[in-house]
Amino acid sequence: MKNIYQILLIVIIVFIICKIFDKINIPIIKTINNFNPLKSNNVYTYIEEPTNFNNEKKIQLLSKNNDIPIFFQLCIQLMKQKINGLNTNIVVLTPKNYLNYVDNFPIKMCPTSEYSLKFRVDLLSAYVLEKNGGLFLSPGTIVNNMNDILNKVNSFDVVTFGGSILTKSCSNNKFPSSFILGCKDNSEFIKSYKEGLTNNISSISDTTGDSVLADILGSNKYNQYHYCCSYDGTRNINNKYITLEDYLGYENIRYKNESNLSLISFPYHIVLKDKENYWFNSLSKEQFLQSNMFVSKLLKKLLKI
Repeated sequence: MKNIYQILLIVIIVFIICKIFDKINIPIIKTINNFNPLKSNNVYTYIEEPTNFNNEKKIQLLSKNNDIPIFFQLCIQLMKQKINGLNTNIVVLTPKNYLNYVDNFPIKMCPTSEYSLKFRVDLLSAYVLEKNGGLFLSPGTIVNNMNDILNKVNSFDVVTFGGSILTKSCSNNKFPSSFILGCKDNSEFIKSYKEGLTNNISSISDTTGDSVLADILGSNKYNQYHYCCSYDGTRNINNKYITLEDYLGYENIRYKNESNLSLISFPYHIVLKDKENYWFNSLSKEQFLQSNMFVSKLLKKLLKI
């Protein structure tokens, strides 16, 4: 009986030490922590109030909690349901807190920035992942099934998804999308990706992140795991790109392989920046949930509401 108590005490002590190491942000400790069986897996996303948000409605509501369109609020709610756990955390970055997770970030993250939203988010993902490692989800990512993905993030230099708009192929791991990206902290890959984006900081193109990814991965020197577009919901059963109009429409989308569907990349940069989508960003929760848009039906199904 005494031996059992001793073993139990040792297990408790090891557990406490592992959890303490998991919280320490010192480089040498972070390196040691890569072998920590209780290491937390951080998943990051970013959101900001769009410039075309319904200001009149915001004044009526008098609540800062309603500054973010309801679609993105529900996506974050779903992320928390699917991701938060004993060893997984969802971190929602905003213009108010992002500097706590990056070092020497070269531009300001805000809706009135001179840089395109997608370029800023891609740049932020590189800086966040270099310092912290983990998985970065673009705003509006719809989480379906996270099984296996976080294990891959801990085992490979880089984890990529889908295909960029630079290529017709979604299975070519040298041309992935920059919407979703995972890696270990301080990996050689993420250093190169960060450097490539920083060198293109004058760019206002939405495709810069995809181009830099393709250039870096073309070297074949990284231990990469790639999930094709049947995992990130970017193509339908006919292998065609799924557009914003498809999501805001009333017809059901038939994904390429629904059994593989893990994460759904939503074209957030279009819905948040284009004036013609003003109405979508201004919907109340009731209006959104009561609509027959495909994206509304999808989120209600996944959130079970």
